[in-house]
Amino acid sequence: WDIVCVAPELARGSADYRRFVRKHAHLHAPTETGEIETGPSHVHPELGPFAPPPGERFAQINRDMRLRAAAHETARERWRIGQPYRGEEHRTVLLRVRGHEPGAALAATLSGDAFGDGRPPRLALGVRLPRDAGGALAAASVALAAAAGTPVALVGLLALPAGLALGARRAAQAAATYPVTLPVDRVAHAICDAYVALGELRDEARRSLAFEPRSSGFVRVHLAAADAAESERFAVALEQALGPPAAGGWWISRPVAVPRGPARPRWRQALAGRAHLDDVWIGVPHDLGRRRERRDAYALAWARWLGACDLRRDEEGAILAAEDPGYDARLRDLWV
Repeated sequence: WDIVCVAPELARGSADYRRFVRKHAHLHAPTETGEIETGPSHVHPELGPFAPPPGERFAQINRDMRLRAAAHETARERWRIGQPYRGEEHRTVLLRVRGHEPGAALAATLSGDAFGDGRPPRLALGVRLPRDAGGALAAASVALAAAAGTPVALVGLLALPAGLALGARRAAQAAATYPVTLPVDRVAHAICDAYVALGELRDEARRSLAFEPRSSGFVRVHLAAADAAESERFAVALEQALGPPAAGGWWISRPVAVPRGPARPRWRQALAGRAHLDDVWIGVPHDLGRRRERRDAYALAWARWLGACDLRRDEEGAILAAEDPGYDARLRDLWV
């Protein structure tokens, strides 16, 4: 048992929590799902290394801990006594969307089953559609009407709903292909592909990329078939890609589908059949940005998974539209 006192209103009110974090950073213990992990999240997934959870969560965490401490048989099962193991320490990433309520799913940040087979999405989508997709359909209908002797106004009126539906469908496709929220799975695949191209990750390890949900809305991302060096390389790069932007270093852009203007109505976007693309900027992981051939490999993989991109050095903090990916991403070591 560890009793941890937190006083949020005091300047040193989290000192005891930091002592608790230092202790568990050097201890391996089973998580609630049975992985042998270092760090305070093996006690409870909401306990992070930087700060205590919000005060309103203390009562629920205490209830969870009392229930878990009383489940002796479950504890034996989590230790998996007598089962084989590799005897290696592997680095993983534990993450969730920042600001979401505990228990919220991470599904909104994943692209879904369409990319679960390790193949890049189809980015050759006509996102910048014809100037007026709905209007083009209506114009074609009007031309046919004139040839057939049908009243032009009537045919144009009948063609308008079809044009709106087509434009809305294309705009929705664009929004799914170039989402506003940074898709974690595509970033992870891009990092893997870059390291495979550099000869620093085996294809077997790349294909073992896994997203395992944990309680309180967290997801563990790791390479199940990687060795210790490969898992370290991948996890550190992913944690840096998902972390808050930092000044300096290299940045990479990605296209995001957004409506034109601050409050463009959906019907106008559908009528135009067009989703405007803005570029946002993400920090390049340090290991993949330190030499030109490494940056090029990452840019090629990034373009394959997230769309056309550009690399830029930001030594003076010149990129003002840098994107904060909005994740709590934490490195965790697993004993496997």
